Amino acid sequence: MNQTNSTVLTWESLDDCRRFAISLAKRLEPPVTVRLDGTLGAGKTQFTKYLAEALGANVNDVTSPTFVLVHRYETKPVLYHLDAYRVNDEDEFLEIGVEEFFDEPAITLIEWGEKFVDVLPKDHIILSLDVLSESRRQVEIAGTGPRSRRMVAEIASEEL
Repeated sequence: MNQTNSTVLTWESLDDCRRFAISLAKRLEPPVTVRLDGTLGAGKTQFTKYLAEALGANVNDVTSPTFVLVHRYETKPVLYHLDAYRVNDEDEFLEIGVEEFFDEPAITLIEWGEKFVDVLPKDHIILSLDVLSESRRQVEIAGTGPRSRRMVAEIASEEL
């Protein structure tokens, strides 16, 4: 990602991932879209489980929507979890109804969203996960507009 106004963290364990998800949950202001970037196995779904749990979901109910494409969790606020891995193009992505999610007072979390940057809200948060080892991840968080940058700055001030 390497954008200005980004923050880079290292998660040494799943506990670090959980703590970050709790911190992020407190600072996200709906409507907000979070794009989760990272290779297979980077921890995108695990992070989503912790974020959903921080918002009030049962962590055991949170699964990857790889085949159904979207899960809606009745959290506070509502969490939409999308997996765009198997989505072929922007038209198919928009057919899911994502534009409606972007306007709802909800958190929309999109795995593999980097494939569809042109149709995402211009102001969204990017969370990029890189595998350093089996248990360690480098995490870069950035905002793409003024609102998301402000949320990221608040998160960074707590995390650093």
